[in-house]
Amino acid sequence: MGAILGFAAHRAGLCTVKAAAELLTSHRGHVLWSFLKSAGWVMALTAVVGAFGHATTFTRWPLTGLSVLGGVLFGIGAALNGGCTFSTLTRAMDGSIGLWITVAAWPIGMWIATVLPMSRPMPVVTPQQDYPYVVLLLLFIALLWESIRIAKRFWRKHKLHRILGASVYTLSAGAALIGICNVVIIEATGPWSFSSNILCGIGTKSGASCAQPALAWGIMEAALLGMVFSSLQRGSFKLRLPRPRSALRHGAGGVLMGIGTVLVPGGNDGMILFAIPSLSPHALPAYAGVFGGIMATLAIMRAFGRRILPVLCNGDICRVL
Repeated sequence: MGAILGFAAHRAGLCTVKAAAELLTSHRGHVLWSFLKSAGWVMALTAVVGAFGHATTFTRWPLTGLSVLGGVLFGIGAALNGGCTFSTLTRAMDGSIGLWITVAAWPIGMWIATVLPMSRPMPVVTPQQDYPYVVLLLLFIALLWESIRIAKRFWRKHKLHRILGASVYTLSAGAALIGICNVVIIEATGPWSFSSNILCGIGTKSGASCAQPALAWGIMEAALLGMVFSSLQRGSFKLRLPRPRSALRHGAGGVLMGIGTVLVPGGNDGMILFAIPSLSPHALPAYAGVFGGIMATLAIMRAFGRRILPVLCNGDICRVL
């Protein structure tokens, strides 16, 4: 499931910075809606599983100003970096050395946040709440409708290898694959994300289970291998060296993203994969902070003459022009 999740994330090109750029340049929200649909898949499927007596255990964090501040800092860092957690890793697997600088800077920012003298709220570990049957019915209908839409689009290609080997996946298919794979991981091992894995590694609470570190790192390695395989199969791998100014920007963005990940806690991937679906009180305000931080930073960068590449979405596929 980790390998498929990584492959799907690479092919769909989901990115919160891209979502903000789309809203800023074309005034549409296809990419942002896809992130929310991915969270919706997780919420719906865990609710259905819970209805059959297998309640999922989630860690919920209270809403604080610190979590919103963390989201804003993460958003500023992601805008400077030019990508959030998902896109940073997928583009790094495409050979962008600048994004590897970002990845190397994440733990530095996380360490800075852990040594700052500030009080952090205690999380509450609770099982997934029971939804009213009418909510379950609506979730099931939404899942069925989305599945039919995806199946119809794929059916036009007829051959399986053309579907799986498509150079770019539709946003709906990518969101569905990420959501479904994540639900299987949650039900098998507990909540997991790239950011939470690193937080567990440095001994910081993340909202995910840190009880099986070897398994968590195995899932992460599988996801990265899925991205590498996608890059090689598509032929998009190419080593790209950043300019000094760009390298500095990636490093600064990575440090801010690391600080924000600890304060939230969890990066935008953790919020999408398990915090928002579990209805954690801090999740939506913190994600709004992430998106607001990205939007404000991109707007300031554009005001100072930096060109923000327009994002055009057509046929459920978005491309940066």
